[in-house]
Amino acid sequence: MSASPPHSPNRSGLLSDVEKIFGDERDLIASRLITEGGSKPLVIENLKVRRRRYTHDPVGYSASTNEPFQEAPFVSTPLDRYRKKVSIVGCGQVGLAVAFSILNKEICNSLVLVDVNGERLEGEVLDFQQASAFAKRCTVEGSTNFDVTRDSNLVIVTAGAKQKPGQSRLDLLDTNTKILKSIVSQVLKYSPSSPICIVSNPCDVMAAVASKIAKDLPPGQIFGSGTVLDTGRFRQLIASSLNLDIRSVTGYVIGEHGDSSLAVWSSVQNGGVKLLPPGNEQEIENARDSSLAVWSSVQNGGVKLLPPGNEPGDLENAIHSEVVNAAGVVIAKKGYTNWAVGMACAEIAEVVLGDLRLVLPVSTCVRGYAGVAEDVFLSVPCVVGSKGVIRVFDLELTASETALFKKSASTVWDAQKEVWDRM
Repeated sequence: MSASPPHSPNRSGLLSDVEKIFGDERDLIASRLITEGGSKPLVIENLKVRRRRYTHDPVGYSASTNEPFQEAPFVSTPLDRYRKKVSIVGCGQVGLAVAFSILNKEICNSLVLVDVNGERLEGEVLDFQQASAFAKRCTVEGSTNFDVTRDSNLVIVTAGAKQKPGQSRLDLLDTNTKILKSIVSQVLKYSPSSPICIVSNPCDVMAAVASKIAKDLPPGQIFGSGTVLDTGRFRQLIASSLNLDIRSVTGYVIGEHGDSSLAVWSSVQNGGVKLLPPGNEQEIENARDSSLAVWSSVQNGGVKLLPPGNEPGDLENAIHSEVVNAAGVVIAKKGYTNWAVGMACAEIAEVVLGDLRLVLPVSTCVRGYAGVAEDVFLSVPCVVGSKGVIRVFDLELTASETALFKKSASTVWDAQKEVWDRM
């Protein structure tokens, strides 16, 4: 006996919210199919009792075929099909890039967009519905109301004021805190068990704020996209510089998704060769932004690039500076960032929907981690699955990395505490 699929739609009370065409469950079916891009005249025709017939029910072995083939009235119903559903709240440049990236990855069969600008949203949804003709089957729908997100397997929140040239992520705090308060309760109303990934900047503070708003959720259900993108940029720079596939390089950027991040060089490895030669005792010189690449974590082919006990020097600091400044360079040239973060979020979505238990540097509560005392969210390597963050890895940081991690926590807390106690 097959188990019922998770997130099965609850139909009670839904018929009252749809257009009355037939006066029975077919109205709900018609509403769903039309919302997902179907032609209204064809949908209605196909749901009539007397209708054009071009299918029939499966015929049993040795069954008589003297009678006309039978066709169940709701053979095409979309209400019982199993769905992997992702809802994206906020359809600015980042939200649309996330939607596009997820659609191209072909990792879900239901994609929902929510935004306050209804007319523009309608246009974007129609465009995506037409684009879905060139991907594996995935329905796309949108609304200004959150009921469309019901029974999501993952909710990604990108809504918020966009970052302006020269503006730090932390400067966006007050505006985006107000926006987030209006979103979280609605998301949990319709998808109380869904993991929620916060992308809105500053994502570390916003993830902490969302968790406090939600109060009694299991730890890890709400998390930030964190330094998944920073880590990707970090590995890409190393791999491209050495003419390697990025999968050959391992290592993490942790801490704040912003200026005070750390690249853990002590774990960076590349093809079994250490990038930092043994005996290099040069002290960290570029710590003015409490920034350190955690080179102790960077690996390439399983071999550490920086030997234990060595500190990153000018070369490592220069690489990490490129990571930290990457978003600012893009914003200065085009006004915003979207495609890279869209791909990063699609990677997170694939891990959650597939319950892959992959280790990603997402933003989670680090109170007690490396001596941090406050309720701040920072990125550290986490096992991510269908429920969000499942486990947190305890990195063996060097003394200098620990100090900079604490400094990153202090940087985030200095901004967060302005709104934390008022919530």
